[in-house]
Amino acid sequence: MSGWVCPICGLDYDTVNRVDAVVALRSFPRRYGEVLHAVAEETGGDQRLRTRPEPAKWSAVEYTAHVGDIFQELAGAVRAMMREDQPVVESDFDPDRAAVEGDYASRTVDRVLSDLDAGAAAVVDAVDGISEDDWARTGTFSFGQRDVLAIVRNAVHEGSHHLRDVGDVIAAVER
Repeated sequence: MSGWVCPICGLDYDTVNRVDAVVALRSFPRRYGEVLHAVAEETGGDQRLRTRPEPAKWSAVEYTAHVGDIFQELAGAVRAMMREDQPVVESDFDPDRAAVEGDYASRTVDRVLSDLDAGAAAVVDAVDGISEDDWARTGTFSFGQRDVLAIVRNAVHEGSHHLRDVGDVIAAVER
């Protein structure tokens, strides 16, 4: 996905190198935790973290749960790409269905942060110690062929983009 810049959050995939990606992934649990814990400690904070600003937007807790799940999905894709040469990586992951089936809205802050930590660690573990050549290994997805670096950049994008969403929904709920 060379040359892609998210029109909403501004993340430029080409600016995310392998080292920065791993650093960013390791930082997300702390960064989300700082935001969620700060609000949770306020009077009524837990309710604000669970409130959707509008029916079609998730709450801060739901966005955080989603990021943990998507990190696990992307880690699985990277592991498949490391096990097989040019695998077809199929996924029936539907974020909205996962939110309902996983009951994201009722999860505790500690649970979503623990799941986020596990998901981030899974992506980092999937690429830990791989060779420079392995970052170029490819897989075929429903959206086209991607290499390991593109999938890890996507994980960084998910974490960055939804951290922004978490801040936005908290601000909207507080208004």
